[in-house]
Amino acid sequence: MLKSSLDRYLDTLKNSQGFAENIPFWAHKEANSAQLAGIPEDLEPVIKDLLFKKGIQSLYSHQAQAVESIHRGEHIVVSTGTASGKSLCYMIPILEQMVQDDTSTALLFFPTKALENDQLNTFAEFRHLSSPEVGEKIISAVYDGDTPAHLRSAIRDGARIILTNPDMLHLGILPHHTAWMNFLRNLKFIVIDEVHIYRGVFGSNVANVIRRLDRILAFYGARPQYIMTSATIANPQDHAEKLIGRPVRSISEDGSPHGERNFVFYNPPIVNEELGVRKGLLSSTIDFSTELLSRNVQTLLFMRSRRGVELAIHDLRALYPRKTQIIRGYRSGYLKSDRREIEHGLKAGEITLAIATNALELGVDIGGVDQVIMAGYPSTITSTLQQAGRAGRKMNESVAVLIASANPLDQFLCQHPEYILDKPPERALIDPDNPLILIQQLVCAQFELPFLKGDTFGSILWDDLEQYLDVLASQGTLVKRGERYFYTSEEYPASLISLRSTATRSINLQIEVDGKPRLIGEVDYASSLWMTHPGAVYLHEGETYLVKELDLEENIAHLEEQTTAYFTEPVKTEEIQLINDQECAPQVGCEAHFGEITVTSKIDSFKKVDWETRAVINVEPLDLPPTVLQTMGYWIILNDEIVDKMREEKMWASDPNDYGPNWDAIRLQVRQRDGFRCRMCGLPETGRPHHVHHKIPFRSFTSAEIANSPENLITLCPGCHRIAEMNVRIRSAISGLKYILFHLSPLQVMCDENDLGSYADPAADFTARKPVILIYDSVPAGIGLSKTLFSEHYQLLANAHELIIHCSCADGCPSCVGPVAENGAGGKKETLFLLELLMKQENA
Repeated sequence: MLKSSLDRYLDTLKNSQGFAENIPFWAHKEANSAQLAGIPEDLEPVIKDLLFKKGIQSLYSHQAQAVESIHRGEHIVVSTGTASGKSLCYMIPILEQMVQDDTSTALLFFPTKALENDQLNTFAEFRHLSSPEVGEKIISAVYDGDTPAHLRSAIRDGARIILTNPDMLHLGILPHHTAWMNFLRNLKFIVIDEVHIYRGVFGSNVANVIRRLDRILAFYGARPQYIMTSATIANPQDHAEKLIGRPVRSISEDGSPHGERNFVFYNPPIVNEELGVRKGLLSSTIDFSTELLSRNVQTLLFMRSRRGVELAIHDLRALYPRKTQIIRGYRSGYLKSDRREIEHGLKAGEITLAIATNALELGVDIGGVDQVIMAGYPSTITSTLQQAGRAGRKMNESVAVLIASANPLDQFLCQHPEYILDKPPERALIDPDNPLILIQQLVCAQFELPFLKGDTFGSILWDDLEQYLDVLASQGTLVKRGERYFYTSEEYPASLISLRSTATRSINLQIEVDGKPRLIGEVDYASSLWMTHPGAVYLHEGETYLVKELDLEENIAHLEEQTTAYFTEPVKTEEIQLINDQECAPQVGCEAHFGEITVTSKIDSFKKVDWETRAVINVEPLDLPPTVLQTMGYWIILNDEIVDKMREEKMWASDPNDYGPNWDAIRLQVRQRDGFRCRMCGLPETGRPHHVHHKIPFRSFTSAEIANSPENLITLCPGCHRIAEMNVRIRSAISGLKYILFHLSPLQVMCDENDLGSYADPAADFTARKPVILIYDSVPAGIGLSKTLFSEHYQLLANAHELIIHCSCADGCPSCVGPVAENGAGGKKETLFLLELLMKQENA
């Protein structure tokens, strides 16, 4: 029997020396047969007939349980695996209701427009299969930001099944609910798809949008049932109940079948034993992609970032210029027409390799692919299982490969694969009562229906609700007259609030074609500061564009298609201010704190990085506005005793250098010798003196006199000095500890790495000039992540200690305390020494 392309590919992974020796773990799961249940006997005969016409003779067990629960009037959440037929759980009851009651309506909302269109096609298929009299009742339509204005009124008046997204519900439906009166009055079902997506700021906002919806539905006398679906998460029932504010029944035993599955961990080989440097994630991913392209194995490649997608497309198309049509990218920022084309190409088998962000993680109908490659751990177990679950064509064998990056978390998982395969997935965390989120949503709710004395808002009772309204009145947002509040502005407030972030602005990406502007995509405001700043190289569908201007007043980034020998990376600085130190837990050697902080971030320069060598060519300054985040943080302040102990042992590298009493005179002599010009770029001094840089780090010498010898000193402008410092890095114990704690924290609190930020300073202003390591929630007001880290302080230190002692590098690497630059010091022994001092209390 001839082997399939996938079988031959799996043989290569198992037997090729280049791959097999770098696979620390391979899990194989046998095929699983379906757990079937009969079509419910009490189902409407016409719906049974529709199912039979679609070839559905029976239901999976979880589908049957869902239909039965809905018949009993329960709110439900179905939490089963990818491609397990969750859509049928809500389609059957909705179609049945349409047949039984000519006036009933249903509202379905999805986190992405791609999912809306998928489900619209499925409803259209049911309508096509039905008899004419039934088909007339299954009138469905998408209503979102892409719906033409001239069709909106007809959809409101004529459609009985509306598919939308939470953003449109927030912006376009609730503020104008009087135009939707008939639809809302007859609403029987509300479907919320992919509820695991609604976490953090997004989920907390959506929970409040549902509170607003419930107020309006109660006003019109409607009491619909909620039907929710989710990927596999640890708390589907608890999360769904927080989202809708009602008791929910959870259905999580998956009755769907699947073929044989392979889950492979691949750890790129070490290319420098002394520095512990592994082959790069991107080049390792290219190796895998080359192998599968040669064997025609249809693959979905997940990258962690939009930039990663574009770098992979760029490199692969350069290698395979004749295969550009079968190598495609997929991410946010692409135009709708491009995304639909790529989805169709995957489903039709016309695209062999799709390179995507997690935008394709959700249940967009692309059929099954043979293989999924994850370039780096996707940050959560839930996302890992979702992405891996996209592989598999019905009962065919499939493979998911996780290529580890040098990130300490990826390396920890290579040592402990059970964290992914055996541990329960993450909990979805939301905080609908977060004051910064709640107060904005209350303004929207007040605009839609004025609050009266005694009203509630979800779980917020009147006594607390009145306090929020009084605050808004004191700010002038509302006016209180007697016992009633009135909204004062002419603008409707939902237009000023983004559900997905703290900013509503987006930046249009514009190029000029034949003298006319053409839109190629968009980015949110916060991303624009680091992706489309002046001078940035922006990557789109593998093509390079140079940003000529970022107009923040007009919200336009002006781009020009241009081939460059480099790409760009932003350089960010941060300042921390303490607002409220809420908790302190004294430890031997340190104090652990939890409290409220403000983080002010600024992109003040950017690096030009050579495409081929990845060497930094230049660093250029930027003048962009700062962003301010008020949030919660967990921080460790080192005691004087522990710092003194490290100084005694020559393990403390965070004190300022003492260059000796003659340093000012030496600096002047060197600058005079170099003609007051930068020796790298030739820039002359203008007003401010240039820097004088030690070619070999000052700390590498035992004598200041030798370190300061003229042949070891060079005049550099500030920009060139940045480049030089990147190549001569002294990593201290606190910077090494910050690096590893930050990268391991997502595993501790089960979150995405982007949900956290980090900071370290040997003499921070907010700690009275004491050394500090800070991990903070990157979500405004926080969602409990740093609080969990504070309560699990020792376990986080223990995980860091274990990873460092098992890392094979000599003095630090990207997999433990951070990369060592050429001529630098990695700080591994210093970080390990500090950790052991911090853990002595527990080990005593």
